[in-house]
Amino acid sequence: MAKRDKRSKAQKRAKLRSGSSAKRGKARKVSKSARAKAAKRTVARAKPKRAPVRKTARVRQTVAPVVETVAVGVIEQPAPGVMTVTEVEETEIRKAS
Repeated sequence: MAKRDKRSKAQKRAKLRSGSSAKRGKARKVSKSARAKAAKRTVARAKPKRAPVRKTARVRQTVAPVVETVAVGVIEQPAPGVMTVTEVEETEIRKAS
């Protein structure tokens, strides 16, 4: 392993960096016991898988068609003693939308 640099950090910061090799700070090393504890915590907190939600089929309501019946009765008397009776009945079925 390489020897550790024992110079103070204040002096290091003041020194200019040469070229494009910018020194980056290293993250501190976590002890083995702390790593083991973190691993145990993540295992204990593992989230259970969500149960898949079943999609329900849409129930289509049967809509009854609209039925319209019109009845017309006409009584005419074109001449005295003569009567004409006309009856018309019409049924219309409309599809409901």
